Amino acid sequence: MNIHHTDIELMKIQVEALFTQDENGSLRHINEPWDGMKPAPRFFFGYTNEGSICKFRHDLPDNVVAQLKEIAAEPVSMNSHKIPKYHRQFEDILQSHAPIDRVGVGPAYRFSEHITPPTNVIRLSREDAGLLKGDLADIGPELNSPHLCLAIIEDSQVVSICRSVRVSARAHEAGVETLAGYRRRGYASSVIAAWALAIRALNLIPLYSTSWDNVASQGVARRLGLVQYGVDYHVT
Repeated sequence: MNIHHTDIELMKIQVEALFTQDENGSLRHINEPWDGMKPAPRFFFGYTNEGSICKFRHDLPDNVVAQLKEIAAEPVSMNSHKIPKYHRQFEDILQSHAPIDRVGVGPAYRFSEHITPPTNVIRLSREDAGLLKGDLADIGPELNSPHLCLAIIEDSQVVSICRSVRVSARAHEAGVETLAGYRRRGYASSVIAAWALAIRALNLIPLYSTSWDNVASQGVARRLGLVQYGVDYHVT
């Protein structure tokens, strides 16, 4: 896709893929229909060096939203803050509304213009469900969706897989898994590259994100030459 998006535009596009929203732009569900439509986080704050956006779940009271918006209006730099500098204020406000169940934070990446096409990757269909074994077996139902699912086959089974786990009209977000016995062979980088090229062939935007505590996933991003455009922070 040849259209260049600014970092803040990409953050808005990512939110469209991550969550379903109502007519008011409030968050409703995590955008994974095969996973039971789990509720979205109560608060999402995505920031880049060009600005930030914040989103609120539909059932968050107006007074809580107003307090969060006031804090979120303060500038924050992606380069100098791996977690929002006002995260304790965010969490105190949300804790006063209801107990916090989960806090997540991590980098969001875009792909560079040039992606080297791998040669050892195939596209999976529902007929290939029998190749999903071990820790990958539970992905089988996802093959019934029309979304892209790319894989590396070795020893008569899928050993590494990358598929579209969050999908919008403009972008797909990658989900990648590799069997424990087949890691550190470059397989994750290959399937992600193949997936990204296939998404671009559909004139859509491939996106990749992870958490700060997932060092392996960040390593894959570095090897692929991905460019960090923002940080995702969310509280459930």
